[in-house]
Amino acid sequence: MIKLLNYGSMWKIIESGDLLHDQKSTSSFLKIELDRVARETGVIKNVRGYGTHLGFDFKSEKKAASVQRWLFKSGVHALLCGPKTMGIRPSMTLGVRDAAVFRESLLYYHPSHE
Repeated sequence: MIKLLNYGSMWKIIESGDLLHDQKSTSSFLKIELDRVARETGVIKNVRGYGTHLGFDFKSEKKAASVQRWLFKSGVHALLCGPKTMGIRPSMTLGVRDAAVFRESLLYYHPSHE
């Protein structure tokens, strides 16, 4: 019963804050921009997923670890979900501005940062 009450309260917050609409626009922006990063830099490849549940690959495990360290230093907490794969599972409150920070961090990645 308590779980149902908690779910009901959460759903009211989601509806009143229009979080589903915000999530759709953020996820569209994020996927488009990740595709752009893949085309322009070649740092990532094979962008896939739906909504804000996105993933992409790196060319090697070494590159994946290097980019992850770069993202941590840039203030972006993103985790690998495989040796060469990064999965993005942001909260519903992620905004377009936050997604832009992630994009910029990937765009300006340089392997000599370490």
